[in-house]
Amino acid sequence: MCLAGCAPAVHGVRVNPPAKPPRPARGSTVAGLPDTLPVALPALVPATPPSVDVLIAQVERDLHLGEQQYQAGHFGVAEDRFDSAIHRLMASGLNYSDDPRLEPLMDRLINTMHRYQMKTGQVAINVSGGNQAEQQENPAEPSSPLEEIAEAANFPSDPEIAQKAASELLHVPHDLPLTINQPVLTYLSFFESPRGRAIIEHSLARAGRYESMVRRVLKEEGLPQDLMFLPLPESGYHARAVSRVGARGLWQFMPETGRRYGLKINRWEDQRMDPVASTRAAAEHLRDLYGMFHDWYLALAAYDAGSLTVARAVERTGYADFWQLYRLNAFPFAETKNYVPIMLAMTMVAKDPKLYGVDITDPEKPIPTDSFKPGRSLDLRLAADAIGVDVKLLRTLNPELFGLITPNDPTFTLYIPAGTENKLVATLDKIPTTRWVGWRLHSVTGDETLASIARHYHVTQAALASANSLSPSDPLTEGQTLLVPAPVLPLAIFYRVRPGDTVGGIAHRYRVSIGALRLWNHLRSNLIRIGQVLRIYTRESGEGYAAESYGRSRARYRDEAAGGGYIVRWGDSLWSIARRYGVSVDALRAANPRAARAGLKPGERLTIPRR
Repeated sequence: MCLAGCAPAVHGVRVNPPAKPPRPARGSTVAGLPDTLPVALPALVPATPPSVDVLIAQVERDLHLGEQQYQAGHFGVAEDRFDSAIHRLMASGLNYSDDPRLEPLMDRLINTMHRYQMKTGQVAINVSGGNQAEQQENPAEPSSPLEEIAEAANFPSDPEIAQKAASELLHVPHDLPLTINQPVLTYLSFFESPRGRAIIEHSLARAGRYESMVRRVLKEEGLPQDLMFLPLPESGYHARAVSRVGARGLWQFMPETGRRYGLKINRWEDQRMDPVASTRAAAEHLRDLYGMFHDWYLALAAYDAGSLTVARAVERTGYADFWQLYRLNAFPFAETKNYVPIMLAMTMVAKDPKLYGVDITDPEKPIPTDSFKPGRSLDLRLAADAIGVDVKLLRTLNPELFGLITPNDPTFTLYIPAGTENKLVATLDKIPTTRWVGWRLHSVTGDETLASIARHYHVTQAALASANSLSPSDPLTEGQTLLVPAPVLPLAIFYRVRPGDTVGGIAHRYRVSIGALRLWNHLRSNLIRIGQVLRIYTRESGEGYAAESYGRSRARYRDEAAGGGYIVRWGDSLWSIARRYGVSVDALRAANPRAARAGLKPGERLTIPRR
């Protein structure tokens, strides 16, 4: 060991893992939305007309180019691209219930626009008419801790911290070179503060779930085991962490780099948030960076800023040494300059937490899993019903999925709790694959009836009976399993905020509550922005529809029926309506000759004959 730097500096052993040839770049796809477009959300996956494929390809291209322009700082051009994507969808005239890809495409475009608007600090509108900067984050997507940690670059150093660090290196093994100097000591001191300690304690606790998997992959790739601490500053070991510039996952891959290392990013999934796939990709990327620079500090700097940035700094200064580049301010961004000291400080704390006052009392444990390949799209709710677990557990085990449906991809692997694969396979074998999306399983308990179960899932009693080859009057038995058809789904519109709009005004216009409107759009307050696109549900729905608005819809239908009419809803039939009001189907047909002749249309009013 040798000493260097402005404080006692101890350099650890350098490890030169065997270089492997770089992997070739893989192909890529992009997914990603509209003003006032009605969208009847689909339950099953129908065939796709060629015109829809063309539209999706054009919208994906506009979205991808818009993201590129934002990252390059050309915000106006990016906005034009996003507007082009929106107008393509609006001008197509397509029925959005005809293809299940259009709904996530719109969601992706909304979320992308919102994320970049947050990044550029655009101004929001509040209900009182004043302006206020909106600095909100999607609560479902934890942020990367790196930006917060980097703010501690001028944190005052503890005079005793250098002695602690030097003592640690004498008894703690490590396979990455560890340096103690003033930048590293600054961050070590920060992690002893309440704020810094909270960051690293929570990150280390979450790391427990993934440690064995990450160490195994690093070993298989011939890399230092200490690289398992890299996700601590990157993501805090949050699988769904997202940065302000759009990096995602444990290892914070940008889309282009992720695709280069084989991570799929499409309308169904983003494998940057797949812990296993992204860890393998990160190991390959780190191995390639080390093979390029033959120095772990330069490789780590390149992981943050890109290999071209580091190569230019080396070429411009003539120094292939990170600390020389640090002293010369050769990196264009402060984050890159501070990245290696942060990584080293977090590694040292992680290797001996108690030395720095960090207490990991309850680390998360790995969740044993089975792997299952559905071979086609599968609803996570149906899978959860089949194996008797909460759907939230399947979302936790498969964080790369955007929604509740797996990709229509025979290579996709679904992770399920250990010991449940045989049960899932046996159950799905009894269900036609055409019913794997939108349909559910229900185990009868207590004094449940077909009517009560149908109400719970927002389907008609007739549809529930038909799906299980039962008569509507058949009794049910305790423990009986029923196949529940896809629920009545909401009619959704996407509304673009105009000057002068308020949350209350929009809610009043579409006859929904302010609370429901905020819930659907993940709004923490009544702040909205000109050009922002809001999702609004205008019909009674099943899962995902706000209870408050649902109750209001039910009351409205009751009032309308009491006044001599009934508004047809999705899934209604003449038989179900006649049964509801205690009249005969023939009498209902006679009172509504158009409906009897042409069939029911959601939204039309029927006359209910007197009994």
